[in-house]
Amino acid sequence: MSARHSARPAGRDDQQTRTVEAITGEFAALRAAGETAAAETVDAVARGRHRLLPVRRPAMYLAAAAAGAVLVNVLVGGGPSAEADTATEPAAQAVSVAQQLGISAPADATQAASELSGHLQELAASRAQRESDEASAAQAQAAADQAATDAAAAAAAQAAADAAAAAQAQAAADAEAAAENATASDFHDYALAQLGGDASQFSCLESLWGRESKWDPDAQNPSSTAYGIAQFLDSTWAGTGIAKTSNGFRQIDAGLIYLDERYGSPCGGWAHSQATGWY
Repeated sequence: MSARHSARPAGRDDQQTRTVEAITGEFAALRAAGETAAAETVDAVARGRHRLLPVRRPAMYLAAAAAGAVLVNVLVGGGPSAEADTATEPAAQAVSVAQQLGISAPADATQAASELSGHLQELAASRAQRESDEASAAQAQAAADQAATDAAAAAAAQAAADAAAAAQAQAAADAEAAAENATASDFHDYALAQLGGDASQFSCLESLWGRESKWDPDAQNPSSTAYGIAQFLDSTWAGTGIAKTSNGFRQIDAGLIYLDERYGSPCGGWAHSQATGWY
């Protein structure tokens, strides 16, 4: 540095100091604003509402710092000779101001932002995959629960059907056993009960079947297929909806159905039998 440049008045040195401080303060404010904007951008990226753009603010800061350094040099320069002696100072001062402001190289900031964006995208993808897996597991569990419920309901329905069938079979077996041991008096009581206690109709019925079979459920006509208490032919059974059977109680049921459909009542069948000898 020349003697003339080193002998600057103290006032100019003070002015230079104040100017640098002012510029430093302004750049500090710019830096704080940039950091706030960067934080808002990162937050927006994390929320998936903003695409992170390359960070270009550090380059702007460096350019501004260089311009500020040149301005300082112009303000404090003493003339052509001073300008020649300090030709290399603006760049050095610009770097110094940038260092004071803590500005890093643009490439480093862009890389850091890119890495942060990639990391956030990985986290979002991982969360989406986890939520998808959880939803699939919940659906599978719901399907398994429903299948178990349906299987239990089907088992219960089958058990109920089996119980009903067993009860019906037992009732039929009991009826068969009762029929085998039944007497004519038992058949009379059963027929009267089926007629609703109508003694007049039962009297006609007693006379009709007394003449036909003497109320014997095993009575067999030797010259035809007529069989049982009502002496039905094989073709007559089909019309009653009851299969041919040796059970006297079921024979009574079939006989009452036939009399009601053909003659309207037991007395109507008895009247026809008295007139023709058959019914």
